[in-house]
Amino acid sequence: MTDSAAAPPKGTPIERPLRLATGLTLFAFAASHFLNHAFGIFRLDVMEAVRVVLIWPWRTLVGQAALYGSFIIHGGLGLYAIFRRRHFWIPKAEMLQLLLGLSIPPLVIIHATNVRLGHLLFGLDLAYPGILHRYWDLSPHFSLPRQFVLLLVVWIHGCIGLNSWLRAKPWYQRRLPALAALAVLIPSLAIVGLVDGGRDFDERAAQDKGFLARNEVQTKAQTAALGAIGERLILIYLGLVGAVFAFQGAREWREKRFGAVSIRYPGGVEVNAPRGFSILEASRWAGIAHMSMCGGRARCSTCRVLVLAGLDLLPSPNAAETRTLAWIGAYHKVRLACQVRPTNPIAVVPLLSPQNFDPSLGPPVFAASEERVIAALFIDLRDSTRLADGRLPYDSLYVVDRYVSIVCRAVETHGGQVTSVAGDGIMSFFGADCDAPTACRHALLALRDIWRALAAFSEECERAFDFQLRFGAGCHVGLAVVGELASRHSTQFLGEVGNIAARLEGLTKELECAALLSRALIEQAGLATTAAESHRVQIRNVSAEIEMIALRAQDDLDHLLAARAGRVFEQRRRFHRKGLPEDPTSA
Repeated sequence: MTDSAAAPPKGTPIERPLRLATGLTLFAFAASHFLNHAFGIFRLDVMEAVRVVLIWPWRTLVGQAALYGSFIIHGGLGLYAIFRRRHFWIPKAEMLQLLLGLSIPPLVIIHATNVRLGHLLFGLDLAYPGILHRYWDLSPHFSLPRQFVLLLVVWIHGCIGLNSWLRAKPWYQRRLPALAALAVLIPSLAIVGLVDGGRDFDERAAQDKGFLARNEVQTKAQTAALGAIGERLILIYLGLVGAVFAFQGAREWREKRFGAVSIRYPGGVEVNAPRGFSILEASRWAGIAHMSMCGGRARCSTCRVLVLAGLDLLPSPNAAETRTLAWIGAYHKVRLACQVRPTNPIAVVPLLSPQNFDPSLGPPVFAASEERVIAALFIDLRDSTRLADGRLPYDSLYVVDRYVSIVCRAVETHGGQVTSVAGDGIMSFFGADCDAPTACRHALLALRDIWRALAAFSEECERAFDFQLRFGAGCHVGLAVVGELASRHSTQFLGEVGNIAARLEGLTKELECAALLSRALIEQAGLATTAAESHRVQIRNVSAEIEMIALRAQDDLDHLLAARAGRVFEQRRRFHRKGLPEDPTSA
């Protein structure tokens, strides 16, 4: 495989996936809990019957371990993220999520002591009648509104996190209206269900004098005892949060007092940043606009600076910075501001202008992005300029429109995304929501369908317009940044994989073939290329040569795909013969 198709760097930190996994676990519990509340609309008996089904998984040993473990880990990671921050110049949405996250534990502690500790210490039932009595009758003016606040705070915090995670997914924008409606509907129905369930509880208690005794409701003395325990736990939590902020403040004070580092910027601006800040952190901490597309992860070079003074005293580049600087062929005095943490005075010049970029708002172009290995497919119509010669403009438009429709439909049918249509040149990619081998196979299947559909349409064009429809296609696999352009609300990708795919399409004219596929793509798809026509080419600005497979007729692609289908069938037949289940990776 060529360098351009290399897999993403290994060694991804565990913190982010762990926070995501625990957050999803907690959100799943909250969603099931709130849906259960909503059934209070149908009276208390239905509410209790549904509880047995929805809440039962969380009452098992595995469910409780996942729930309580996620709560502790997620909260701990949140406090660690606060401690690690050097400043709080962050977007408003992140600040809101941070404040909501800090307010959840005190509210949950009160609820948990009343429900779980009440059950463990006093044997109180976990059923809805007893729970509603605690909030509806014993403290309707304080505890009940507090429960509604807890419900909304948890839900909003979770929705902000889900939106941050899902907004880069290609399907998310299409389903956003329905998901937004659902996000509003669930907590609303939960509140209405709790109110209706409480009213039903009051009616039953008034009509049946033994109703309260049968349901083992909480007494005022038990409420006071549990409240005292909850207050102590809240004080412990507040002390822990206070300690985190105190340690952070003490660290910042010490670094300012004893370890401040002077960083000079153009125009005579000088910043005395705490020791340990990166240049990028110092810029944002001081309110100096500084570009950083990837958010300071060394995934781009937009934060690059030219070091005018103090270069010799800077720490050597780490592995991530070395890789990025080598990729762009940087001058030896150029460093990445997000990775350099100076310990001595330096003078720098940011090399990319942020224009009106607000440093607290994050990347201005991609609303959300992630690195993925994708398959890029570029298709162009041959002799499209000749199509207009001697033909009515609307006839030419009809042909181009049908051609674009055929290509886009085939791409989207196989899970791809069309990112641009420039005249008759169409760029698309596969892999936004699947792994690289699947993306490569989907790209080839889309190309097969395009080839078949355009061949049929070409016959129609020859009969009606005396124009033979021919195309050229290039397809390659490689690493790219996939995200949504905030200004256009469209999914795009950036990376040399698209340039290589376009260049391969251009080479089809020189080689007089219909499609050129990189060998890396075919190997990722699990196809054999032993009998295929291959060529090697050096593409400008790409370090390694690209080996490509030429396809001159539709049968060439069909043979590639048929060979894989035959191997899969034979493998499954061997598994069945031995009485073993099919290999799931063979499909």
